[in-house]
Amino acid sequence: METQGQTQLHDTGKLVALAGKLKDLPLEDVLRQVYTHLLSENEFKRDRIEELVERLQKIEDQLLKEQKEKEEAEKILKDELRKQEGTKQLINKLLEDIRRYQNDIEWYKRTYETRSLIGTIKEKLLGTKK
Repeated sequence: METQGQTQLHDTGKLVALAGKLKDLPLEDVLRQVYTHLLSENEFKRDRIEELVERLQKIEDQLLKEQKEKEEAEKILKDELRKQEGTKQLINKLLEDIRRYQNDIEWYKRTYETRSLIGTIKEKLLGTKK
């Protein structure tokens, strides 16, 4: 594969050689050489375009693959965030349940361990909870 700089030098050399011989060659030969030169240049450019099209197709395929991977990762992330939020809500509910149970335990301790029998009976009759 030739680089663009190499192609330009190569083409320029052909044109210079061609220009130097213009006086000595018949018009048909000059036109044939110009035609041959244009054909070879056209062939090179066609090959270069095909190569670039192939590279572009590979890049497009890679881009599509990476976009699919990104979409899958975003979907997984959304699912994980939703699960995390659900877990957070569950933890908060459990902490609230623990707080209520601790309050109930404290009430039972105060009621049955530290209060007198008369205070407990009074509280039962009046239905107040301290």
